[in-house]
Amino acid sequence: MSEIRLFGALGKKDRFRAVMRWFLYSLTLLLMYMAMSGGLFKKWQPVMIIPLAVSVAMREKEMSGSVFGAVCGLIIDIAYGKLFGFSGVWLMPCCLAAALLVANLIKSNLLNFLWVNAVVCALTALADYFFGYVLWNVKNSSYVLTGYIIPAHLSAVLLSPAVYFLVKLISVKFSPRETRRLNVGPAEDEEEEEYYRRDNDHEKRNNE
Repeated sequence: MSEIRLFGALGKKDRFRAVMRWFLYSLTLLLMYMAMSGGLFKKWQPVMIIPLAVSVAMREKEMSGSVFGAVCGLIIDIAYGKLFGFSGVWLMPCCLAAALLVANLIKSNLLNFLWVNAVVCALTALADYFFGYVLWNVKNSSYVLTGYIIPAHLSAVLLSPAVYFLVKLISVKFSPRETRRLNVGPAEDEEEEEYYRRDNDHEKRNNE
């Protein structure tokens, strides 16, 4: 509810930025879904939606980040033809934990994103393998683990910096200065402060 009230208190320009920010997040999610379901690789597809969910969760508030994580999980289930809701059950609390870590303990920078994303990918891979194959005593489940699950999640970890910088670009470009999170690393904080300084100077010149 606090996030809804905060959105209502924003000015017209800031509301536009918030809408554009979430629109671009959603568009990125759609493009990643298309890439995953399109079969760029023959046997497995990188689960790039997981880094997207983690990166957004680490730059947004707890409720919005966890809800976006749940939606990302549902999209993964659709793309992979898994039990609908299974990935969402795991990604939602993972994204909530990532958002809480940033809010209370760590900075939202590349280094922290990399290890948080790696942990989330590992947890989702283990959950997929155990509940989808081990629990049902599926034959050749070890081949599924090494031939599909591990490559799909490992490639998502290796390619995750590109997702991080894309989400950072969207967040910096379309977050209002008054409500953006001030929990980034020192170097990134200087970059964002410089961007907002130029943005404010440009707005002042337009109002003169």
